[in-house]
Amino acid sequence: MTIYLKTFQVFESVQEMDAHIRSHLSQNCYKLNDTDRAVLSLLSQYACKYAGATHLKVKTITQAINKSDATVRRTLRKLESLHVIKRISTIRRVTKGYGANILIILPFDDQSEMISRVDSQTLVNPSTEQHLSQEETYYSLSSKKELLHNTFSNEIVSSSFSVDNSTNKNLSTFYQLFQSTIFSMLGEDQKTVSQLYGVYRSLTYRVTNYFPQYKDFYEKIGYQALTISLHASQKKKVRNLAGYYVGIFEKICQRDLFKFYAEFEE
Repeated sequence: MTIYLKTFQVFESVQEMDAHIRSHLSQNCYKLNDTDRAVLSLLSQYACKYAGATHLKVKTITQAINKSDATVRRTLRKLESLHVIKRISTIRRVTKGYGANILIILPFDDQSEMISRVDSQTLVNPSTEQHLSQEETYYSLSSKKELLHNTFSNEIVSSSFSVDNSTNKNLSTFYQLFQSTIFSMLGEDQKTVSQLYGVYRSLTYRVTNYFPQYKDFYEKIGYQALTISLHASQKKKVRNLAGYYVGIFEKICQRDLFKFYAEFEE
């Protein structure tokens, strides 16, 4: 199961990882308790082969630090909310159920940049952002209700994803495809474009920011989910198109992520 961890490697060396961990500990000195520090220390010990990334069961952590399952899970959520680590869910190859999380120690220097990107693009509202930090998985979000109300105004869309911006060229191209598909099937309904594209970005912006090499993978899923949702809305009454889109997106993710991990294991 560790063969694909190289893809998630964050640091060039263990020494670099340790330096970032020290910065995290210093920054959050008054927010972390002894259990939090013990868990982070344990993760760093397991994240040496591929510096910053490890594939670890909660049970392994509980046995190592002699704490309950609930305490460890609470600590992991806390570390993630502080942007010290990130959890990525995996799928068992045989049973297709959820496996142990991939746990990634995040670079300290990236935190302010990440937060400023979220603030400047207004991808999610503050209440959703807080919830995402605590409960986000690799492809599934528990805070669907907040996401369904996440919409972009026309001005935000045009300024945040401008075609003239060379750094956002690929993103703009996908947005144009997203928009033109909705226009061709529903008419020039910019409100629906803004709502559905806002939901898509809320579902994917974190993982594509951390791992830009997966952007094409998620754009493919996002577009497939869009076309399926639009066709469904033409055949039957869909009361909540954004909610329907989220459901289709997650089903395709569950199917394709299994294939994705299987390829890494071969």
